[in-house]
Amino acid sequence: MMILKFLIINNYIFGGEGLKNLDYLVKELIRLPKETEWLEIKHNNSDPDMIGEYISALSNSAAYHGKNNAYVIWGIDDVTHQIVGTSFDYQTKKIGNEELENWLRNLLSDNANFSFYDVYIDEKHVVVLIIFEAIYKVVTFKNIAYTRVGSYKKQLKKYPAIEVQLWEKINRAKFEELLAKHDLQKTEILALLD
Repeated sequence: MMILKFLIINNYIFGGEGLKNLDYLVKELIRLPKETEWLEIKHNNSDPDMIGEYISALSNSAAYHGKNNAYVIWGIDDVTHQIVGTSFDYQTKKIGNEELENWLRNLLSDNANFSFYDVYIDEKHVVVLIIFEAIYKVVTFKNIAYTRVGSYKKQLKKYPAIEVQLWEKINRAKFEELLAKHDLQKTEILALLD
């Protein structure tokens, strides 16, 4: 039996890659009163090391908190959560001669799974980084595992109780409980079930 897990916001079901309604997802996420263990909001900060550390931290925190995905959203004011737009362009960002995404994948552990997306909301450029929960082992960046404590990014080794619980959750995870389909409306889910 396949168990399907989704992020459900106002009766719309979100998953991960291939999102058709990314603008709606962004609007719903920024309605949260503050950043969470699985949501980071940025305006323009595009430091590559920071992005790598956040992928590790948010992926591990998503697994710890039972979330399929975590998110970094650029183009949002940190305080007001208003859409302000961003100049960050992940497609042209380079570290030396290497494209950002390739550079990140080379320095993240092999179980790191993430995707960048561009969306325009109210004619403002917003970048969304969707990060999948850690599976099989913790996600590391430059061989260091990170996590979130509240809305703060921390090295996982400094929080041994969280690290033990995270490993227990990762070890108990079952393939059958991983996300099977993404970005579906309720009617589409019913049509896929047999």
